[in-house]
Amino acid sequence: MKSGILLIAGVALLPPAMHADHSDFVVVNATASKAYTQQKFVNGVPKPETYVFYEGKYFGGVTKDSSVAHASFMDIAKVLAPNLVKQNYYPTRDVRGADLLIVVNWGTTITDFGGKSDPETQFQLQQEQSDIQNYNSGGTSDPSQITMDLMVDQGNAMSAQKYAEYNAGLLGYTNSLNKEMSMQWASPDGLNAEAESHMSDLIEERYFVILMAYDYQKILRDGRASEVQLGGGKMHVQSAREDVTVTQPRPVWSVRMNIRADGNNFTEALPAMSKVAANYFGKQLDDLRTEETDVGSNANVEIGPVKVTDGPK
Repeated sequence: MKSGILLIAGVALLPPAMHADHSDFVVVNATASKAYTQQKFVNGVPKPETYVFYEGKYFGGVTKDSSVAHASFMDIAKVLAPNLVKQNYYPTRDVRGADLLIVVNWGTTITDFGGKSDPETQFQLQQEQSDIQNYNSGGTSDPSQITMDLMVDQGNAMSAQKYAEYNAGLLGYTNSLNKEMSMQWASPDGLNAEAESHMSDLIEERYFVILMAYDYQKILRDGRASEVQLGGGKMHVQSAREDVTVTQPRPVWSVRMNIRADGNNFTEALPAMSKVAANYFGKQLDDLRTEETDVGSNANVEIGPVKVTDGPK
């Protein structure tokens, strides 16, 4: 299906009805420019703004999971819209008049790349194999078995590190982890409790939703663009004039929400994530925020007619 702007009309301004099935922890990363938060929150009260959704990228995990694979952009928008109201964000049918364009990305983190290593990793493992074979050539142990065991251990360790780094960037953990890692004195093993918890998140499958909000009027005003393309949370702008240099837009705010996939399904986890994240839309958090919340077996949102367009004309 071709990506497009999603217009939502008649969304009930009430949170989803949720019947608790169990509780779990939602982790939120929220960033916002200082200039934006100053004009958005005057005396702590969020100024009303309008928006339209735009379909970003779906990130498929390795485990076959129909609950997230079959979740449509429309399904996700229906859940997010009522929670955005908490910070006075309202959907509009006037695409070109919208204050914000909110790109929605979602999916599952990756914890296994199929056991394949990149060329650099393969070369390093081969080099280590040669060194160990030379070292053990005069011993009584079987060098080939020692090499095999070490390669498996080393390969798994390197893979885990690669997965963790990838997921940290995706979920917005990198800055917080760097800060936590600098507090090595807090624990004898070099990791404090928060860092250990966050590291464990990065090596397990987790559902996530990423919202990236752009100043749409600035894009239309400053870009003088003949074409605006968004995909995977990135915006590409082409100018209608050859003598005009168009800078790539940057989001005025973003929110990344996640919850573990094991023991949950995306349909039920999404309302729980959105409920927690609702407190932080448009705001700046200096650290990750973890909150326990109910994950329901039912979540319903009343919604009016919807329309999908290919974008502004």
